[in-house]
Amino acid sequence: MFGKIAEAQKKAEEIKQRLATISVTGKAANGSVTVICDGNKKVLSVQIAPELCSAEQQPQLQQFVLEATNDALQQADQVSSAEMKSLMSSMLPGLGGLFGK
Repeated sequence: MFGKIAEAQKKAEEIKQRLATISVTGKAANGSVTVICDGNKKVLSVQIAPELCSAEQQPQLQQFVLEATNDALQQADQVSSAEMKSLMSSMLPGLGGLFGK
């Protein structure tokens, strides 16, 4: 059984690495705001058209949006992970601390 778990963890890591090579683009305001993320939901780039803010503020604003978005997504992943560990621990209590609880 633990061999299957190790195999599943290895495959999950391979998928995570593959997802890091995939990028997706979201647009808003008729393309005036563009966000590029990888397949692991990490924001790689935020582009805000100059007409939406001053040229001096644009680079800093883009960086702040990128950082805040990644921070929120990381926190959401932590909450999701904790909930899944709790669920797995309650479903398979005989496995002790395997799921981090």
